[in-house]
Amino acid sequence: MYSPDAPDDLPAGLRPLFTEAMAIADASPASACALLRILVQSMMKSTGRGGRNIVRDVNDFVAVGSDVGVLRALDVVGLTDTESRRSAELSLSNGHSDVQNMIVLVHVLSRAMQ
Repeated sequence: MYSPDAPDDLPAGLRPLFTEAMAIADASPASACALLRILVQSMMKSTGRGGRNIVRDVNDFVAVGSDVGVLRALDVVGLTDTESRRSAELSLSNGHSDVQNMIVLVHVLSRAMQ
């Protein structure tokens, strides 16, 4: 079902996470989303943010001039402020659509980081 390539501008060190998430997405969407979440946290760390609170990190990233589309992609993922701080409480109720939404967030964020 999933065959998207990693974003061209995704740092080489983070590509294995994306590749692994895509490899398991059909069998376990929740596991794929967990890996994509770790990827987003790592992307935020690479911009100098903490990486622990995704919502705050993305808001800070946009506040310093990054594309507001990143916020829209985060909204589509539906990650609440509480969930963004507690990675063990990842609420995934829509399975494969959650994976698709996380993939979009990774792609938009990767583009905005350039």
